Amino acid sequence: MIKKIDSLLDKTAYASFLLGVMSGVVMTLLIFISTLMRYLGGRPLRFSDELAGLLFLTLTFLCLPYVLNKGRHIRIEILINLMPASIARVMDFVAVMVLLTFCTVFAIESWKFMEFSFAINSRTDISSILLWPWMAIMPFSMVLCILIQLSHGFKQPTNPVASTEDAI
Repeated sequence: MIKKIDSLLDKTAYASFLLGVMSGVVMTLLIFISTLMRYLGGRPLRFSDELAGLLFLTLTFLCLPYVLNKGRHIRIEILINLMPASIARVMDFVAVMVLLTFCTVFAIESWKFMEFSFAINSRTDISSILLWPWMAIMPFSMVLCILIQLSHGFKQPTNPVASTEDAI
């Protein structure tokens, strides 16, 4: 049963990662086209800045769970490497608790923000893009990060491939 849950979390994190990467590609194309239109046609796309911001939000929040799951997030390993193993385990536990606390608070607050946006039918200024679906990405991402962290227990997920170029 636990293997199935871990597999489902892995697949969900990977699917959200792919959606995030696709939004990054679309954002890049949108900015490129808007820039071409500005310099060649004299007028950029009206909605490009708003949509690029929303796509950046999508890229950022949908990639977080996958990066956490694979242990590819930023961490300060020089401190861990300098400490005895027992202190390093305590530091790892504290880092996990900080992550879980942050994700929980962020998920709750972003959910409230999304609900408020839904209640007032909030839209962007220029192109009237409905905002609450984009805001729903934030609590989704944080809840997925919490579930992924809990599936790894109270230790940080580690990158299975030790790469010297990743360690700074």
